[in-house]
Amino acid sequence: MKLHAVLVGINRYQDARISALQYAASDAERFYGQLSGSLAAEDLSLRLLIDEQATRKAIVTAIGEHLPRQVGREDVVLLYFAGHGSPETSEAPDRFSRYLIAHDTEYDAIFATGLDLEHDLIRLLERLPARLVVAILDTCFSGRAGGRTFEGPLLRTHRTELRGPAALVAGLQDLPLGEGRIILAACDDDEVAGEDEGLRQGIFTYFLLQALSGPEASASRSGPGEPEERTISLSTLYDRVAMAVVAFTRGRQHPVLNGRLSLARLPLLRPPER
Repeated sequence: MKLHAVLVGINRYQDARISALQYAASDAERFYGQLSGSLAAEDLSLRLLIDEQATRKAIVTAIGEHLPRQVGREDVVLLYFAGHGSPETSEAPDRFSRYLIAHDTEYDAIFATGLDLEHDLIRLLERLPARLVVAILDTCFSGRAGGRTFEGPLLRTHRTELRGPAALVAGLQDLPLGEGRIILAACDDDEVAGEDEGLRQGIFTYFLLQALSGPEASASRSGPGEPEERTISLSTLYDRVAMAVVAFTRGRQHPVLNGRLSLARLPLLRPPER
């Protein structure tokens, strides 16, 4: 079994109308560093896309072209994205989808230049033959100020014109992922995925890496007289991350998990070097 990972972190955007972030790129670099420092080289295949490297084409190529040629049926795939997400109109003006914003996404053409979570990402996941694919998204889709999100201009216009609110195509928890496909997202649809200057990270990613490599993770590796446990179940990981994020944000951010968790596990990581 081999772990394949594509990690994307975007602080800077080509379109000046899309605001820069502070810690998305370093979050991806930190995750990449802990993965490469924790697993043997022969058990690991990593690709890191930061800022200008993380164009829409590069992301789709890495996941949709390279991975299907490399991944075996018993392998595990980890996809990580830290950056802006945006709600924008989809197939009808009164309905909207969630989009991951690539470095070269155009503010006034998100439908054409972003990655549609409900269509593009699901289609990419379907191309991967691995038994387990985990997509971790430190982004949000509320369009509210103060986090890793902004509202698409067409949606903003239609919300002004329409009497009622636009409707989501599907909730994060309802996306049709299929067997062995899991999404762990930083927050719910109407919330903001925050960055914290004290942590110098995205809040969700900080507690994710703590759960994978911090003192609590180390304590759970094994009991007295037991062999060392080197993996963590996705359900345990989610519980620990969600409780920590909710407590830290005082209930303003609730991570979301979607997928079938039967026997789904990820490797525990070594703490980062200080």
